[in-house]
Amino acid sequence: MPTIEDTLERLAVTFVVRDIMIPSESLVCAADKPEAANASDGHPDFNVIPIRQKGKLTSYFERDTRRTKKITVNDLISDGTNLLDLVEFLEEHEFAFVLSHRHIDGYVHFSDLNHHLVKLTFYVILEAVERLALDSLRPVKGSDEYLRRNLPPKRFQQIERQYRRAGDAARSLFNYLNIADILRLAIKEGSIQLDERVIKDMKMMRDGAAHVLENLVADYDDVQKLANVRRECLGLLGMQSR
Repeated sequence: MPTIEDTLERLAVTFVVRDIMIPSESLVCAADKPEAANASDGHPDFNVIPIRQKGKLTSYFERDTRRTKKITVNDLISDGTNLLDLVEFLEEHEFAFVLSHRHIDGYVHFSDLNHHLVKLTFYVILEAVERLALDSLRPVKGSDEYLRRNLPPKRFQQIERQYRRAGDAARSLFNYLNIADILRLAIKEGSIQLDERVIKDMKMMRDGAAHVLENLVADYDDVQKLANVRRECLGLLGMQSR
């Protein structure tokens, strides 16, 4: 019988690049550099304008440098790459052309990391990490006393107020902990090791993944944070991306 963690881990590698890419036929393309420059001016939010010649994507025009570059192997990613590995790729590249059956069939940009399937993937991974950390806690007495001893006083008071407001619907103070609380408690128990910076990034990504109107990445710098969260999560789960 698979554990919940096993199930979550399998779900997290289910989705692949082809599920979130922009198909080739939907791209704003040009036939040459002058046309690409005009298209770029008309779409200032696009980093690049692909150039299509004889029905194939062969190069691209860069908005920031105003130069045309040939598409090389380093610009390519397989359409079957899972979304966790896509994050690692985009840590070094702001975009990629997607290779399918030996031809370029789409395009993916770091902003596509805000796609709902990427958010679902990270929600699933972070849920598994949170459960792992929570299961490692060992309150000897009741949850009230354990949390009172191990949480900062101000944070304990916040959780206690939330618990009391819930009235008869309240079950346990533990239900009002967020992922950062749980990770810090697990660190205090000695069951995991994480930097405070990573804990904050994990909470930020968990919040972004959990809310429809929030993003995982607001700019390219956030891709590095997302990649760090990915590495730490896979390390804690003993999981290899596949």
